[in-house]
Amino acid sequence: MEVPLAGLIAALNMLPGRLAFSGGSSLALPKQDYSSGFVAVLAAFLRSKNLGPEQFSCHHEYNAGYLKAIGLSKSVWGIDDYKQKRINAGATYAPLTHLDSRDAVDSGTGQINSCLRAMANSASVNYAQSPVFAELQAVVGELHDNVWSHGMSSGFSTAQRRKCPKDGVLIEFSLADCGMGFRNELQRARIQGVTTHREAIEWCLQKGNSSKLAAKLDPWAQSVPDDFLGESPFQAGVATYQNTGNHHQGLGLAKLFSLAKQYDGLLYLASGDHYLELQNGNLSYHELSHSWQGVAISLAIKESSFVAGGQPMQDVDSVDIFELMNVLRG
Repeated sequence: MEVPLAGLIAALNMLPGRLAFSGGSSLALPKQDYSSGFVAVLAAFLRSKNLGPEQFSCHHEYNAGYLKAIGLSKSVWGIDDYKQKRINAGATYAPLTHLDSRDAVDSGTGQINSCLRAMANSASVNYAQSPVFAELQAVVGELHDNVWSHGMSSGFSTAQRRKCPKDGVLIEFSLADCGMGFRNELQRARIQGVTTHREAIEWCLQKGNSSKLAAKLDPWAQSVPDDFLGESPFQAGVATYQNTGNHHQGLGLAKLFSLAKQYDGLLYLASGDHYLELQNGNLSYHELSHSWQGVAISLAIKESSFVAGGQPMQDVDSVDIFELMNVLRG
């Protein structure tokens, strides 16, 4: 019997329990196939729990080889334990990247988009000029900047091209961080009416909503450096925003949702104790077994959708973004 692929949600539900079973001293994975979403969450989890390489094991040569090739040890601990040349890196997968600096964010965006272009060029029908493909690359940059703005150097990202017996070839982009999470970020930005993690996810996916915009539109909001992680230096009640050098407007999540919805993507988006699932056009919310302090995202789109997609996204259009940018400029 074939074991199902363990994805992003499996990681969120599995990893805390396995760590707790060992008394918090080590983490061992079962033999299973893992998606890029699982790997992104795994990397963020290992780093957030301060687990060293000696406290992590797969117990299976196949899994160990996959995680070495994708660069788990290299990105989490700075130890490259893969002794061979990564001949498929940049062609069928983008190695795991730790988004711990502005340069790393830019490098990660370039690396994944370069890999996506290589995937498009190697497909039976080249879809590099598809509007769907262009939208995906724009979303990658937006989400990387979101993680850098709010993830407190805890984010990891990767992408992979894989075959699925049911849907054919899939392109999956995933990232995860252990930062503030949506609800805490919105509360810090003094967004009204958001009290639960599910409400925070719903708010962030609405067209035009952005905690970054909300903070900057607040005339009393104060800027803090991009590496500032402590308590606010200002008096209680004063909103702050991080001056990260990020020129994107924080609209990546709405674009991501629109992309998945319009082109029949499989989207998982988790924060706190809830996650969103968009599959076959059906949207649903579910509770996680363990609350995730941060954000985890995985989007998989069938390669055939890139070829068939003829029109750019309509849900988040350039007019709305133009109007928001005008507001920012005053």
